[in-house]
Amino acid sequence: MGRLSAIWRFTSQGYVSVVLLAGLGIAVGYLVFFYVYPHKPKIGVIDIPFTVIVDRSAATIISYLEYARQDDSIKAVVIKLNTPGGAAASSERLFYETRKLREEKPVVIIMGDLVASGGFMMSMGANYLYAKPSSLVGNVGVIISFPGPLISPPPQENIVITGPLKLFGGDRRQWFTMADEMKRAFGGIVAMERGDRLKLSQEELLTGRIWSGIESKNLGLIDELGADTDAYEKAASLAGISNYELVNINMHVLRKANETLRWAFDPLLLDFQNLESQPKTTADAVLQPEGFFGVDGSPIVPSNTEALRNILPYGGVGEGQAEALPGFPLKVNHPNIYYLYVGPTQ
Repeated sequence: MGRLSAIWRFTSQGYVSVVLLAGLGIAVGYLVFFYVYPHKPKIGVIDIPFTVIVDRSAATIISYLEYARQDDSIKAVVIKLNTPGGAAASSERLFYETRKLREEKPVVIIMGDLVASGGFMMSMGANYLYAKPSSLVGNVGVIISFPGPLISPPPQENIVITGPLKLFGGDRRQWFTMADEMKRAFGGIVAMERGDRLKLSQEELLTGRIWSGIESKNLGLIDELGADTDAYEKAASLAGISNYELVNINMHVLRKANETLRWAFDPLLLDFQNLESQPKTTADAVLQPEGFFGVDGSPIVPSNTEALRNILPYGGVGEGQAEALPGFPLKVNHPNIYYLYVGPTQ
């Protein structure tokens, strides 16, 4: 009891009471601000500049979609999309990943100058589509460049094959059949996602034609004509939020990559700094600090920098299709399958 009385007398003193009350007020304020006071809801913005869809660019875009999906503070997503499409498998992957994000939070796409072929397939995964009046939209179809000449060359003595189609994977008729199957699968995705809004028959849709934004709106390929702000408002409406703030998802993913870069290379910088306190017997000791070069002199790159390879710089892969696809097709002696618009870009 004596100890309790002493503690009570101590805390009853004026200056001690003020300090304790101030500390209690700070603690309560912290709890209220971070756990009770509602923060502004966020709309994530993903900016995809002119980008041909290939494995690497698709991986970057998917990292943006994953960030938006995993961040609970982001209630809806707006994607600014500008692409002629690209590799078939990568385009299909983006469609499925966009639809996966749509299952958890609203996704609105605002189309730029061109959203064609594989880019249009990706947009089918969103809840709502905006375009500009002058946007170019559509180009539903597939391009296949298959290996081998139309007339098979005579067999060579130094090549042994186990079947007549082993070299080329099929004859011309089979590749045409495969292209038709992929084309109709693409058309089926558009028909399924657009539903009653689509005013085109499958035959008209699958001609591979490209339409202006105005035509696309009238034909049900998109939902509305509008600007970025319209897309933000629509995303907020679909999410049932107001008084929202915008989050640049590109920058957040880039910041995480920079943190990975610093984490990966800080030990190397430390090694260089430690060189100043180490005896330098040979020039090699300076040029090859421990942890940076292997015994054989080859450089050692930290494995966790792999994530940095998927950073999509602003501006995409080039200003025009000529820079994006020099010497189309991209690969030789390999079946190339594209959902890609290769028409005029001017």
